[in-house]
Amino acid sequence: MVPRYVFENGGPRLERRGSGLFLFVDFDGTLVPIGDDPAACHISPHVKEQLRRIASSPRARVAVLSGRTMVDVRERIGLRHIFYGGNHGLEISGPRIRFTHPGARSSGHLLNAIIGRIEEGIRNIPGALLERKRFGFALHYRMADREGARRIREVFRGATAGHRGEGAFAVLRGKKVLELAPAVSWDKGRAALFLLGRVEGDYEPVYIGDDLTDETAFQALGDKGVSVRIGRSQKTAAGYYLRGQRETSPFLEH
Repeated sequence: MVPRYVFENGGPRLERRGSGLFLFVDFDGTLVPIGDDPAACHISPHVKEQLRRIASSPRARVAVLSGRTMVDVRERIGLRHIFYGGNHGLEISGPRIRFTHPGARSSGHLLNAIIGRIEEGIRNIPGALLERKRFGFALHYRMADREGARRIREVFRGATAGHRGEGAFAVLRGKKVLELAPAVSWDKGRAALFLLGRVEGDYEPVYIGDDLTDETAFQALGDKGVSVRIGRSQKTAAGYYLRGQRETSPFLEH
């Protein structure tokens, strides 16, 4: 299915299968532009106010599902009474919900050893950025040149060899970032379904995301709601798309 542009012909229409709206949004590349330094990405006051207004409706719920840690994304948004999912949904907090996937707690010593090898390998590569997380890490190479990016990918492959796939960890690929996460049967799609099943009431889901990890949610929700991808692509399970991150705010206003 080729996705349709959101703002054509009045945009997507909810079929009123639910009594309310459950809005799921990614953070980087969706609520905020993707930046070279993840620590320097901050939500604008205007977008924050839009999320607050939606969440304040008795007929709406809001969840932010991010690859960042739950603490990080919660501090960057700073709204009460919404749900926060960190590490692609491995940890979730919100009204009457505190959840950590049981399979995410193991392999701590092994993870530290892999991070040590990564840090040693990228020490002299300009543009490499290692982001530690509670259950894994992300290796960014957006600021590296082509040769540096190649070397960074080699360091990652060498340090994680033997621990991927069927092993303790899985590799998640994003936009100029390689991430190591626990090899558990969990992703943003399962996290979204988990939240839909835990809240009281019948809500129609709307999911907005920009990355490969958001495709799991597009696939999981299927025709149960509205899925919106940031950026046009024919290789997506989303039914709609926005031309870029700058159109997220107009969509939230709509």
